[in-house]
Amino acid sequence: MVDSRLLQANERTLLAWVRTSIALMTFGFVIARIGVWLRALDARADAVDAHSLGTAWIGGVFVAMGVIGNALAVRRFVASRRAIRRDQEIPDDPLPVAFAVLVCVFGAIIGGFVLIRLL
Repeated sequence: MVDSRLLQANERTLLAWVRTSIALMTFGFVIARIGVWLRALDARADAVDAHSLGTAWIGGVFVAMGVIGNALAVRRFVASRRAIRRDQEIPDDPLPVAFAVLVCVFGAIIGGFVLIRLL
């Protein structure tokens, strides 16, 4: 018999990944739209396109990471649930580490982008 606590913990983990993915998609949308705010701060005409392009690109990456993270979380949930029900070992998954590294890398890019624009 399968311990229902394991199944519930697996479901809570999926829901945490879904919340994280939604937050990344929302953050990406906000970053993509922040070009308008940066344009208002910078009166130079030549800076308008650079702000819009940079924020749209970075925002799009965060939205994509949210969508991909959500899809991979569902795959991970299904594989873990299958292993729990069959009383097997849960397979190793590099998703959490890879996801954290991507968020750190693109967070650093955002930080650099903002610092360059403010200096």
